[in-house]
Amino acid sequence: MEKEDDVQLIRKILSGDDAAFSILVNKYQKSVHALAWRKIHDFHHAEEIMQDTFLRAYQKLPTLKRPNQFAGWLHVIADRLCIDWIRRQNRKQEQELVMQSLEDTRPDEIEASSYTHHISEQRLTEGTEYCHELVQKLLEKLPENERTVVTLYYLDEMSTKEIGKFMGVSVNTITSRLQRARKRLQADQELLGQEFFGHLQLSDNLKENIMSQLEQLRSNFDAFMAQVKSDPASREDTLKEASNEIEDALKGGITSELAHLVVDDIYPYMGKLGMEKRVPLLRKYMTDTLDDKERFWTHRGLVNTLAFLERNQEAIEEQTRLYRWACQQSEKHVLRIITDLTPAGCWKAEGRTDDWINLYNEASERLENPDVSDYSRCDFLQIGAEILRSFDRLDEALLGIEKLERANKEQRRNYYFRFWLAVRTNRLLLYSKKEDWDHFDEVWTDTRAFIEGEVEKRDAGYPVNIDDLMWAAHDVGCCLVWSKKYSEARSMLQTSIDLESNNHYCHFQLAVSIWASEKDREKTLHHLKIAQDDYIVDSYNYRDSYYPAFLETPEFSDVKDDEAFLKVLGQT
Repeated sequence: MEKEDDVQLIRKILSGDDAAFSILVNKYQKSVHALAWRKIHDFHHAEEIMQDTFLRAYQKLPTLKRPNQFAGWLHVIADRLCIDWIRRQNRKQEQELVMQSLEDTRPDEIEASSYTHHISEQRLTEGTEYCHELVQKLLEKLPENERTVVTLYYLDEMSTKEIGKFMGVSVNTITSRLQRARKRLQADQELLGQEFFGHLQLSDNLKENIMSQLEQLRSNFDAFMAQVKSDPASREDTLKEASNEIEDALKGGITSELAHLVVDDIYPYMGKLGMEKRVPLLRKYMTDTLDDKERFWTHRGLVNTLAFLERNQEAIEEQTRLYRWACQQSEKHVLRIITDLTPAGCWKAEGRTDDWINLYNEASERLENPDVSDYSRCDFLQIGAEILRSFDRLDEALLGIEKLERANKEQRRNYYFRFWLAVRTNRLLLYSKKEDWDHFDEVWTDTRAFIEGEVEKRDAGYPVNIDDLMWAAHDVGCCLVWSKKYSEARSMLQTSIDLESNNHYCHFQLAVSIWASEKDREKTLHHLKIAQDDYIVDSYNYRDSYYPAFLETPEFSDVKDDEAFLKVLGQT
């Protein structure tokens, strides 16, 4: 009867009866709060997650296909918000250990801040989605009611009593569903284990030993970072000691776990020294591994590392090798190999843009393959257009954006907004380069109306996606700075910051626009200092500060030697 009540309430809500949603909130708020509290161990933040859960549920309610499964669906939303909260806390803890880097900033890397954010989020999403796919293969074998119970019991460690209370059914019913689900899945447990560990079959003891060694290595390196932070003068000796310890660990052979830890989590914090050491490690692991997924990850990492080190010719050769290998062995990776901004700069630096475009056009033929996902198709078109724009192939870039707009047609997709925004920001930059101000103003007016409308909805208490709104204001604001529309840029960038954006680049761009349009010294230095301070904490230590970007910014040409500006940038 309780589930039928949920169905009736949902029908009323979808018909415009918001009071019915209040009934659902009252019905489930305690159980959602309890779930969040148990996962994050913070009472007050659990209250915030509970509130966000219901806001998301209200926004996404039209997408719920089975209203009688509202309770389980609500749990999934709360669970994902808890995971996001935990990730943010982990990032903050990691950021506290970050030291000042060994190398100066390359201006093109600073300018690519929005893309760097997207790539880091995309890599995190790809790894998470891979694990989810493996579990989903098993869960899809279950009926909906058993699937929900298995998710709550095994993945979120809820007791049968808690699940029964959450779903509004008896404990006996929950127990019966678990028993039936176990029988259905028993035959597939071995398959799941094989997929998680790939070709590497390990005993339980060996797995435990490997994880223990990895944790010890990570713990030791965290201690090194803390030492450097407390005593910057010890940086060189400390990094050398850390490097020696890593070398000793690698003598015992390179497992996938060790490779990922060292390449992704440790070497980047060692500045150029670590990036140089990445190259031989990646080359060796690429030769040793038999797994195509690992081979792709390793080879792509090698390409990007060489590009970062400005070993342009090597980066081009490796990217071409990786592309040809993928065409023969792993078709699903082909599109992602070509559309990568970092190595694309190597082709331009070597005067080989036409060679890159030939590869791009060759890869484009795969877009018509029905096996290519809509996301892959849109991602290829977006990044490809941005690279073409950086090559000053404006008409070809505009054609790519038009194709992207046609391809991004499923509004219900969770990636729809990303590509919707990419179309508009790329059009702004393309029309600015072409000095087509009529079309520029048309896109700007339309995009501004959307952003301001979403802000008004948020202020009125209606549910909006804060992250999407924040990044829309940020990305559009940056486009306006680059197009020398400083007054308009100030408004957008300030909106992004007001939405609790901690993006240091947003503050840097706001400082640029304020100085260019107002010459307000106090405001400019205020935002420049925030950018510099947050950057040191947030960066991977490939670079030192915003000073190189400051020198390359035309708007600051009149204050290059100003002591106040140099001071906030750590130069005095």
